[in-house]
Amino acid sequence: MPVLRAFIFLGLMGTIAEAAIDTWTLVAGGDLMLNGIAPKTNPLKGIAPIFRAGDIAYANLEIPITNSKTVTSRKSKKDLIARNQFVLRADPGHIAGLAGMGLDAVSLANNHAMDFGWGGVTDMQKSLTRKDIRFAGAGSTLAEAEICSVVQVKGGPRVGFVSFLAFMGDKALWTCSPATAKAPGIATLAFHGTLDKVAKKRVEEIVAGAKKNCDVLVVALHWGIERQTAPSGYQVQLGRLFIDSGADVILGAHPHVLQGSEVYKGKPICYSLGNLISPLPAATAIHKLTFSGTKFMGLQRLGCSISGGKTVLMKGKAAATAAKGYALLDKRVQAVAKSLSKAVGKKLSRRA
Repeated sequence: MPVLRAFIFLGLMGTIAEAAIDTWTLVAGGDLMLNGIAPKTNPLKGIAPIFRAGDIAYANLEIPITNSKTVTSRKSKKDLIARNQFVLRADPGHIAGLAGMGLDAVSLANNHAMDFGWGGVTDMQKSLTRKDIRFAGAGSTLAEAEICSVVQVKGGPRVGFVSFLAFMGDKALWTCSPATAKAPGIATLAFHGTLDKVAKKRVEEIVAGAKKNCDVLVVALHWGIERQTAPSGYQVQLGRLFIDSGADVILGAHPHVLQGSEVYKGKPICYSLGNLISPLPAATAIHKLTFSGTKFMGLQRLGCSISGGKTVLMKGKAAATAAKGYALLDKRVQAVAKSLSKAVGKKLSRRA
């Protein structure tokens, strides 16, 4: 862990006291859309050094990595033919690449994790465990799916990860196979777009339970509307509710494009990290968050481009142009926040 040494001068006689300020970084990537990409192409080689240089590296593992052929029955043939739904999987050979880039933790509570059933998830979890990559958001029961996975920063804080699918509609949640008290699946938040007293209590309980085992809590939320570059009002309300309840970092996924970020009460909320890798071309960014102990110090976004199933870091003018775009995305977040009603629990659009 990098350590910054600062000299502080105290008293009239110029006595010098040395204070060690421990800094560490969380490097966060978006959706790992590895479907249709061959492991031998090493698609993340170009950005792997950035993740390995961080103290903790995270990404959303969007696609089940499995050889399972048992397709979920919850995505109908009609919806699949109409391309309203997709069933996707990735080659298990990608696990070695994820380990090689230094990933420490991944989130699994998303709309594709159960595409090949619980067997596909357990295949993936076993492979991740063999490579010492922590995961959160899927389990044989709801209680297991909600377990906080902890990564220890060497000489620093314990960083916990919880992961939840936070779509607003019941059908959208059901399609993704929510875990229950007796059945396997993914962790979900069924608030129906209303953050009332019941929702507030649920969030408080999630955070309180997780923070018994960690010093910094990262909440990965799969939410929002695909291809929208501004968060919905519900995203802003829910993200802020988690911070109000004691969470330290919010990392969003699902839109497959970047959305802006904000620092709310001293804590970062990154509404959508976009895709980290995909078969389709796109612009994206790696989010590098710096901390001093448990205190958030700053966010840096490193522009990247995805092309030909590979992700590389932007340079020169492209990187500078991308940086200007991030500022505009942040302004959109504030515009949404300002438009919100002050009344917590107001019903919003039912779009997932």
